[in-house]
Amino acid sequence: MIAVGAIVLTGCSSETKTDTAAGNSAPPTLDSERSGTPPSVDVTDAAALLDQASKTTRLTQSVHLNLKVQEGFRGLPVDNIDADVVTTPAPAAKGTGDFRIDDEFKKVQFVIVDNQLYSKEEGQTEYKQAAKGTRSYDPSVILSEDKGLAHVLSKFKNPKIAGTEEHNGVKAVKITGTLDSEDFDPIFPTQGPGQLKGEHPATAWIAYDAPHNLVELSLNTQDGDISLTTSKWEEPVTITKP
Repeated sequence: MIAVGAIVLTGCSSETKTDTAAGNSAPPTLDSERSGTPPSVDVTDAAALLDQASKTTRLTQSVHLNLKVQEGFRGLPVDNIDADVVTTPAPAAKGTGDFRIDDEFKKVQFVIVDNQLYSKEEGQTEYKQAAKGTRSYDPSVILSEDKGLAHVLSKFKNPKIAGTEEHNGVKAVKITGTLDSEDFDPIFPTQGPGQLKGEHPATAWIAYDAPHNLVELSLNTQDGDISLTTSKWEEPVTITKP
């Protein structure tokens, strides 16, 4: 089992998703809280596009994410994560990842339901329930309204359009800028010798087409990049206690 403190970081997000004012956003094709008239945004305006992507993300109720940490960066206790995240009926996540346990990366399957972590290492047959108070990296924070990706996108400084390209199979607008560690810490919670402080270069790829989903967010550091991709926006996902 993942030991207390072995993987530090954020606690589970307990907030319930709320649909901010009806005029706030976006999206299109799905019969969900995001459905409605697709937003009209000038895709040559970096600030406007980031703002729309933030609003769209804030209304997102399910997403698939992949977190990758470039070799050489040691500030995170995870090497990669592949997971599904939902916000309704309550924040939850399930997936796999390589976690640093006792200074060694081990592949772990995990489920987070009702603020409770269940995990099993490779080779184990049953999930084990983490002790109450165990701290762990919590992917469900990705869709948190006040700590997750929506918040981070709203905090980009000096954003600039850097072109349009096919990215992860999606036509996307590339936006560069900087992010402050206080703003990205909940989703990239670094610690120890690799802890990040202050401002760092960042890049966001926003889908060219409405509702302008976030395709990828990358943080650039002197020790390597951290990248978080999202996909399968609003696809049905069921997460239950193992």
